Amino acid sequence: MKTSMRSALAALTALVLTAAGPVGLAYASGDDDHGKRTSKATKVFTLDPSVTGNNPEGVAWDKRSDSFFVGTVGTGTIYRGTLKDATLRPFITPDPAAPADSAVGMKVSHGKLYVAGGPTGSIYVYDITTGAQLARFETGAGGFLNDLVVTEKGDVYVTDSFRPTLWHLTRDMVKARTGAPEPISVSNEIPYVAGFNLNGIVDRRGGRELIVVNTTTKSFFRIDIDRKNPAARTITKIDAPAIGGDGLLIDRGRLLVVTGNPAAVTVLKLKRHDSRARVDKVLTDATLRGPSTIARADKRYLVVNAAFNQPAPYTVSAISRKGVHGGGRD
Repeated sequence: MKTSMRSALAALTALVLTAAGPVGLAYASGDDDHGKRTSKATKVFTLDPSVTGNNPEGVAWDKRSDSFFVGTVGTGTIYRGTLKDATLRPFITPDPAAPADSAVGMKVSHGKLYVAGGPTGSIYVYDITTGAQLARFETGAGGFLNDLVVTEKGDVYVTDSFRPTLWHLTRDMVKARTGAPEPISVSNEIPYVAGFNLNGIVDRRGGRELIVVNTTTKSFFRIDIDRKNPAARTITKIDAPAIGGDGLLIDRGRLLVVTGNPAAVTVLKLKRHDSRARVDKVLTDATLRGPSTIARADKRYLVVNAAFNQPAPYTVSAISRKGVHGGGRD
């Protein structure tokens, strides 16, 4: 592993090293034929093989194939699973002879898997059917590409935890499989401090608005995008509780925020054109182990247990949406 990769992973580990123990929900235990259940509401999926130091981080759900993908920080290996199988198996395995890769935040859109490459500074695009790498975009050294979002128009926005920059790929660049990511500075409006800064990201209103979280300062920001000139953006701090969020998810107008310490998913109600956010409820579960991020999969939330301060096996918890949206119906 390269020195820059080791340093970034050490910092990431330190961020969650003091994670508190999760609080379990009062569900009766039971089993089924699919994922291993620890309660009537939760299934647990395990990465296999579990490699020491190969902690999972990102997750993406593909509705078309009823499958989900989980990336790993230390090697860049990407696992694939379904809700009918308790085991996630390697799907994309980087060349061991090549420089170390990393797979952090990820999203699926129109048959493609987009991956933020952490300390590599790379943005990867894969074919979700074959696993073939379609493109690799470079942002240079010194950053940590943490999470990304793909808008309905096909634009890609990537957060950088170390550099005060939001990286932008256009739909045409993805189609051409080449081009230089556009840097959008956020330095004037979003203070960067020691540690991990911009982390999770979601889009609203067809990609005209982005919401991001700064993990270390525990603050949220709304970024209004000018589609003709994304660099001419407007950034507003959201009046919200101080939460050191990691992964984010928008589900039916609510903002879900994953935290490793405490191990929980906080549900925020957005108000006043997303200028305010207030806590609606907090989801906890005994299976959560230093969770990092979240994706919606039908009537469940897939929460990745990064467990940076804990040993293998590494898992994903599939938590029912019932407590948030009355059974998870659209």
